[in-house]
Amino acid sequence: MVNPSLKSSIADIKSANADLQVLDRGFLFKDRLAAAMEDKSWTNKDLSTASGVPAKRISDYLRTGKVPSAEYLFPLAEALDVPAEWLALNRRPKLNAMAVANVDDAEWEDVPLFDLRNVTDTGKGEPQSWTPFRKDWLNRALGTSFDLYLVRLLSDYRSRLGDRDLHEGDLVFVREITPAELQDGHVVIWRREQGLMIARYSLQRRDRDESDVIYPEEVSDDQFVPICRIYGRYLQKL
Repeated sequence: MVNPSLKSSIADIKSANADLQVLDRGFLFKDRLAAAMEDKSWTNKDLSTASGVPAKRISDYLRTGKVPSAEYLFPLAEALDVPAEWLALNRRPKLNAMAVANVDDAEWEDVPLFDLRNVTDTGKGEPQSWTPFRKDWLNRALGTSFDLYLVRLLSDYRSRLGDRDLHEGDLVFVREITPAELQDGHVVIWRREQGLMIARYSLQRRDRDESDVIYPEEVSDDQFVPICRIYGRYLQKL
């Protein structure tokens, strides 16, 4: 049985006042998925048929609460008629961001995957593969669809609040960045003498643990050179 207040949240997210509602932070992904399915009176098989996502994966999501990758998240959200941002992150999008283009009218972007060991400030080597993503999905999830590429991380990153941690092996969307484009809070892959590292660029001094923050005076050819900015791990925007 789905929590009644979550049912109310489903109604709110679909209403004209959706962007004015306050989210209940107590719900997990599996709760929102179950509520959206119950709203349509759908079984796992029904959702699988409508979305193309294997029924076994849907069962796993309902059991473990693991948020699916973009490959399955967007078809689930579209089939359930709820915003992917709400389904994945419990974050309510603004009204003008809720519309999703019809699949027949959607524009697609082929995003290349590069081996991060070959990525430098002068080149990236040859792409390992290409994956098509809908531009409207990328824009809604990451805020951009321009010049993105994918890399698999070679090390961990611990975020300031612990809610945006990244781990070795994670597949992330990135884009090349120059020192002039750096802004406070950007999470960046940097080149240094000892090799690549992930750290946040900060204009404000704070107590830092080891080398998790890079300050403006440390950005130089002989210290830290920005290679690319990390935009997100699929739907986890940074």
